[in-house]
Amino acid sequence: MQKLAVLVLGIMSFGVFSIAHAGGQATMSLVPTTQSAKVGDSFTVTVTVNPNGESLDTARAVVTYPPTMLEVTSVTLGTMFANASPGNSTDNTNGKISYGAYQYGGNVTVSGTLLTLTFHALGGGSATIAVSDDSRLISAGDEKINLTSLGSTAVTVSGTGTATPTATTTTTTTTSTSSSASLEQQALVYFGAFAGRMPSSAVEWEALHCIAYNNCFPTNSADRKIDREAKSLEVYGAKYAKLPSSSMDWNTVHALAYTELYYDWNGNGTFDTEAAAAASTTTTTPAASTPAETTSTSSSTASLEQQALVYFGAFAGHLPASSVDWTALHCIAYDDCYPAAAADRKVDREKQSLVVFGAKYAKLPSSSMDWNTIHALAYTNVFYNWDTVDTTEETAPTTTAAAETTEDTDTITKDEAIGYFGKITGYLPSSSADWLAVDYMVDGYTPSASNRDVDAESAAISKFGSVFGRLPSSSSDWNIIAAIAYSGAIL
Repeated sequence: MQKLAVLVLGIMSFGVFSIAHAGGQATMSLVPTTQSAKVGDSFTVTVTVNPNGESLDTARAVVTYPPTMLEVTSVTLGTMFANASPGNSTDNTNGKISYGAYQYGGNVTVSGTLLTLTFHALGGGSATIAVSDDSRLISAGDEKINLTSLGSTAVTVSGTGTATPTATTTTTTTTSTSSSASLEQQALVYFGAFAGRMPSSAVEWEALHCIAYNNCFPTNSADRKIDREAKSLEVYGAKYAKLPSSSMDWNTVHALAYTELYYDWNGNGTFDTEAAAAASTTTTTPAASTPAETTSTSSSTASLEQQALVYFGAFAGHLPASSVDWTALHCIAYDDCYPAAAADRKVDREKQSLVVFGAKYAKLPSSSMDWNTIHALAYTNVFYNWDTVDTTEETAPTTTAAAETTEDTDTITKDEAIGYFGKITGYLPSSSADWLAVDYMVDGYTPSASNRDVDAESAAISKFGSVFGRLPSSSSDWNIIAAIAYSGAIL
């Protein structure tokens, strides 16, 4: 009842509670639009999303079906959005799927598959599988779904009799529960998702404990701050495209409202928009409290794996569940997935993973665990399926974008290259090596495999970051890296 009161009072305070604030042109469809099956057969339906010019970071598909005729036996997340949201569920009693996902480090702008649903036909007749108007397609908290164009699949099931159900109970999958993880370990994933770092101060540990144990929530109703709760509920919804459902979901909303985890609330219980904007900037582009700094001075109560869990949660959006997940977490903690032999290194993957890291934290990696995280991004398939990514490109995977707009376009003129050379070196080019660097900036340079110098490239990336204050992302940026590393004029 307390949770219901929060929602009702939030509606009263703000008029109409809404995760998002405007409609858009993005559509959610089902493929195929017609399907035939026999009683006892299984078949698949895919949930597809077309951004139609929108730039999306979060999606939630709510799909309905007649439970007397159909049951869902599996739901598989597609590659369009990399991270499953908390509180995903399949309800075969009432015939409803609610499944959300989101993307870190860059928005989705091309069409793709959100989910693949596997159905089992229980009885004969005609049925409709439909996308509900509760579905969401969101960009930075704003609704972008076109509710006048929701997809459906008409199913004809032939045959007599009734098939035996294989999954008649309601199943719920949520990132906030795991029998192998303590409450505080589970809470670390939520804390990391909103704060982008390990807790280090007393205030931050208070917030983590609130997520784990709900000990910051007022016991006296007179001490409740309903306007904060309503705002925090909206913040939670904008991130995960759903209302909280589990206890830890609600604990996170309470931590947002009653601690300084995400917002700087002013002293009278109302939301200070200027302070919040500053807090949000600090959270999304952590200049003074990044994982790099907190892992080097983190609390002695946090093991390497606990620290690594924050990085894992920040990029994967869930607790490790499979053996592949745990391999990635151990790589972050111990760097045990990094190739021992230089010949086994995948430099293009490492470049792309460096851009992904920079897009999230807006800084170059500095601590050993920062670099371990980049290695986990590059050498495991938890965050990207590298088997389907073209690693010959010198840009990040299509699901990820750079943290900032680059200063240049895909090409550099000779005059611009001379300017960049001067910015890097402090003088104009004069020697043959200097002019070779200019040529490399304009035309690019790709060394042969035998001549590749990974250490020089790493040093060039650090040099680039110190000069330009950002990570390389475009092909022209990587031309500058090549000039720094291989011209002989700079390093």
